[in-house]
Amino acid sequence: MKQLVKAFFILNSSFLIFNGASAQLSHQKKAFTHADTVRGTYGPSRDWWNVLKYDLHVKFNIPDSTISGYNIIQLKALKKAYLLQIDLQEPMILDSVYSDKKRLDFKKDGNAYFVEGTNFKPQTTNYITVFYHGKPRIARRPPWDGGLIWRKSKDFSPWVSIACQGLGASVWYPCKDHQADEPDSAEMHITIPDTLSCVGNGRFRGKKNNGDGTATYNWAVTNPINSYNLIPYIGKYAHFSEVYQGEKGKLDMDYWVLQENLE
Repeated sequence: MKQLVKAFFILNSSFLIFNGASAQLSHQKKAFTHADTVRGTYGPSRDWWNVLKYDLHVKFNIPDSTISGYNIIQLKALKKAYLLQIDLQEPMILDSVYSDKKRLDFKKDGNAYFVEGTNFKPQTTNYITVFYHGKPRIARRPPWDGGLIWRKSKDFSPWVSIACQGLGASVWYPCKDHQADEPDSAEMHITIPDTLSCVGNGRFRGKKNNGDGTATYNWAVTNPINSYNLIPYIGKYAHFSEVYQGEKGKLDMDYWVLQENLE
């Protein structure tokens, strides 16, 4: 009998906890806003074009936590349309949009910009260049709370990266920020102080010293990639490599670690 009473008590306690949790979740349920609809809808300003490639050129100004640059977006027009949605989250600012040297008008709606006059012919490949700048949102508790990460390594050198899977890639660069579409390839040209290194996606394509205290690191990925996976890692990195001999040929391996972890 005592066992039955104990089981009944546990069952009822579990029921009360479940109902309390359900009530709490129900109470915390957030109503969808216009901004949510603009971000989440794959509507007429998005469904008519397919991203082929992002070619990012971005300068990181570490002393004041600002970035600036442009994204050359290669796209395929699937059908005729007048508006093209580009996402860029506040407080970042979209400066201008060009197509074939022609400056295009746009209207801002929260974290989205609707570019006018993109009368591309269906089934053609086209390019738009989007210039932007600003001081992006800071990640307070990465990776759960997204944004730019501005930190110091153990030797007090700058260490910079980004966490944006949940928040979206538009927190730091202009793009089509919807998981229904992703570029087939991408390049990153990241300009930073020449005392630091930048590690990126895909293959390292080289470094250019700019003669002004900065250097530009070029990385390229030739496979489809989610927009939020395009991430630079900036810091005092050491690099070493090796070649692995497998049954089907050679595989070259490259490693980038913070200098303080090299040993």
